[in-house]
Amino acid sequence: MTTFTTTGSDLIRQHKQLADQAYQAISAGIDKEETTHDAAGALELYWKGVRDLRAALAMPFTTRDDREKAQSLNLKLHNNLKQIEERIRTLTAAQKTAMPSSTSARYTAVSRSNSASLSTSDRHGAGDASNNVSIQQQATNKPILSQLKGIDTTMAHKILNEVLDAKPNVAWDDVVGLDAAKQALREIVVLPAMRPELFTGLRAPARGVLLFGPPGTGKTMLAKAVSHESKATFFSISASSLTSKFVGESEKMVRTLFAMARQLQPSVIFIDEIDSILTERSENENEASRRLKTEFLLQFDGISTSATDRLLVMGATNRPQELDEAALRRLVKRIYIPLPEPSTRYQLIIYLLKGHKHAISDSDIMKIVTWTDGYSASDITALAREASLGPIRSLGEKIVSTPADQIRPMLAKDFGEAIQVIRPSVSRESLAKLESWNREYGVTG
Repeated sequence: MTTFTTTGSDLIRQHKQLADQAYQAISAGIDKEETTHDAAGALELYWKGVRDLRAALAMPFTTRDDREKAQSLNLKLHNNLKQIEERIRTLTAAQKTAMPSSTSARYTAVSRSNSASLSTSDRHGAGDASNNVSIQQQATNKPILSQLKGIDTTMAHKILNEVLDAKPNVAWDDVVGLDAAKQALREIVVLPAMRPELFTGLRAPARGVLLFGPPGTGKTMLAKAVSHESKATFFSISASSLTSKFVGESEKMVRTLFAMARQLQPSVIFIDEIDSILTERSENENEASRRLKTEFLLQFDGISTSATDRLLVMGATNRPQELDEAALRRLVKRIYIPLPEPSTRYQLIIYLLKGHKHAISDSDIMKIVTWTDGYSASDITALAREASLGPIRSLGEKIVSTPADQIRPMLAKDFGEAIQVIRPSVSRESLAKLESWNREYGVTG
């Protein structure tokens, strides 16, 4: 049995490592299946991939931050696990029913009928740790790759599997509040995409945008909404997507990323926690990190000097003061995403209660708005989830036999009890630092 003795970000790295190992084993299995028709060898590799997928899914994350980071990946790993297990059952059944003299013919028939989707998808991301698409969805990689000219195919596959979210399904209406930020982003990205002939010369849109503010305020959702509204290809990257233990590979990844973004434009390159990649340079910095920053800034300069490229680099951070000055210079528009105001908290609570059985009046909602001063949007979402369990908890042992339609609605008192459990995640000290930095460098969203 696999045991884990580390905590925090180390667990996230182990999670990614297990998923990568599963991807490699499954990819090798598909190669055996398609090139040598070695069913037994493929099954052995598939089982290895299954063990690694199960180990990744069973990892015990103790903090809410780690659980949230792992959640979306685990959904994809679970889906991939089901598909690989189904493939194993198919191959095992074929082996049992095949006569020795007809094994090859039967195996080939099974391979053609059942592994078509695997051959174009599993090998490029069955368990890849940052994979943004499922095995079935990865069939779309093939037409995308056919559009790319002069780009390293292996590196392109890695980017497609790890950072590409071609059509993020987040609209403006999905982002509650933040009207000033939406308007600023609409002017920078959406309108130039709709009427490019109007935005030339001095009106040319900025190529770099920084969204900064406390954690959980909707920065990533805003970036996805921008991409959706402008119908742009969305590349979502993080430090783990770009770093590599092999010398020179990180820089190559950056070059390939920007080359792909150019060929699939209009494109948005979104860097979550940009401070982890483009932090201020120092004498004690290791050489690999310095080379990565230099390459990224060079590529960034490339899109800034081209009048025809429709590319935007967006960064999100809750520590803008740690960014390198050279990066700040390129991120011309710096938009502060603050904690939600009372009107935004009101809208968010109504949005969260929609579709749920409740007896919470408008005056009750105003009380909750007052209680949640200093809460981020993600804090309020966590609060609503905790409150929704109030009716369940009130049943005690009767929960087993009580019909669903007889469970009482949510009440304001459930929020009152939940607020004793879910506290604000943003300290006044960190908020003061952000507001001070915004007064000097940013624009309030």
